[in-house]
Amino acid sequence: MLHNIVPVIADQLNDYLKSEYNLTEDRVAVSNLVDIKGNPVPGIENKIAVFVLNIEEEKSVRNGHFQANPGMNPPVSVNLYLMFAANFTGENYLEALKFISSVISFFQGRNVFDHQNTPLLSTNIDKITAELVNIDLKELSNLWANLGAKYAPSVVYKLRMLNFNSFMEKEEVPTLLGLRGKVNLNKMIDEAIEGAALIDAANKE
Repeated sequence: MLHNIVPVIADQLNDYLKSEYNLTEDRVAVSNLVDIKGNPVPGIENKIAVFVLNIEEEKSVRNGHFQANPGMNPPVSVNLYLMFAANFTGENYLEALKFISSVISFFQGRNVFDHQNTPLLSTNIDKITAELVNIDLKELSNLWANLGAKYAPSVVYKLRMLNFNSFMEKEEVPTLLGLRGKVNLNKMIDEAIEGAALIDAANKE
């Protein structure tokens, strides 16, 4: 589920930025800023890097789940914290601020993701909501030290809630946006429409 929601939201943000600034190149990459050895990840310069910062259990609903099947564990509800970091080089600092501003604008305009406005959202998810997370200066300093990267203009959003259970449908891991080519969501949608049209034509014959 996590491997679906992160690239799907990143792709929508990427399309928003490209439309907003009339760009042809991708400006969002699903990636850490540094690799496991602490080296900068190549290929994400001058882009918004999107990565999972934390996964937290939503304990407020843990005891409220209805157990439809006695003897089975209730679903686990989690919140996902995503960081959006403007990984721009020094001379492009103002560009970093511009794109972070646009990230905030994107989520201000769309803070709920469901199957109507996000067709490729996992079938295991009904909807998720996004809210901006406030981080004080001390926490921010510790956070970037733990990340092992130099500070970059960034924002963190909390996505809630994702429900995990043993009956979830298995999903393929998509190609990561911005690293090995964009997830071709438009092609997938076009193929789905084409398939539906062929089925409709066959039914009319």
